Amino acid sequence: DLHSFPTRRSSDLVCAPQPLTNDNTKANKLTLPLVLGAAGVDAINPCAFAVLIILMTTILASGKKKRALWSGLSFALAIYISYLLMGLGIYRALATANLSMWFMKLIAGLAILLGLLNVKEYFWYGKVFIMEVPRKWRPTMKKIIHSATSPLGSFASGLLVSLFLLPCTSGPYIVILGMLSQKTAFASALSWLLLYNFIFVLPMVIITFGVYKGLDPQKLEKERSKRLRILHLIAGLLMLVIGVLIFFNFV
Repeated sequence: DLHSFPTRRSSDLVCAPQPLTNDNTKANKLTLPLVLGAAGVDAINPCAFAVLIILMTTILASGKKKRALWSGLSFALAIYISYLLMGLGIYRALATANLSMWFMKLIAGLAILLGLLNVKEYFWYGKVFIMEVPRKWRPTMKKIIHSATSPLGSFASGLLVSLFLLPCTSGPYIVILGMLSQKTAFASALSWLLLYNFIFVLPMVIITFGVYKGLDPQKLEKERSKRLRILHLIAGLLMLVIGVLIFFNFV
């Protein structure tokens, strides 16, 4: 008898549980420390420090501090824009692919691997390979930087040099992009990436103003070289923590 089957009222449809969206509040809340942590790893990256110091030394050789200031800021702006655009492209590709949650295990594994490799640099710096810009790329990169003698030239150099920095700085970025593609809508992801890249270039801006105020770039380079291993160790430990958090679904 057809009349024996229960009918579904409109109120039942309204009250039925709805599937959770990818951009839920909990995910957004827990993403913040990971974004800040990964951005912090990139911010203390020795590669970016070295590139900016070379640029500032080159510009200061002309004796024009004001030009050095604007050139340094233009260089940092170019890095910011380049990394933001690359990040948005990678995020779009990963989000469109609609990857399974197992992809997060791979992302966690990548973070742990990067952490171990950076810790390796603390104990056995440069052995087997180095977690920095490949040595064979460095002459070309330095040539590009030395050609920058104005703010506009520094901006163009920053766009090109960002490609050379990718092997050295992209690890934490890829981890965060993978996580955002799983849990965050585009509008929220954009705000996270704006914040991430601001933190990434912040040391460049600070160093630029420091040099403008009288800091010697050569002394900065010596300090960078002296603390190279400890920077790798800090970056490695942070990446290990991030990887473990992701792997055990704490985020």
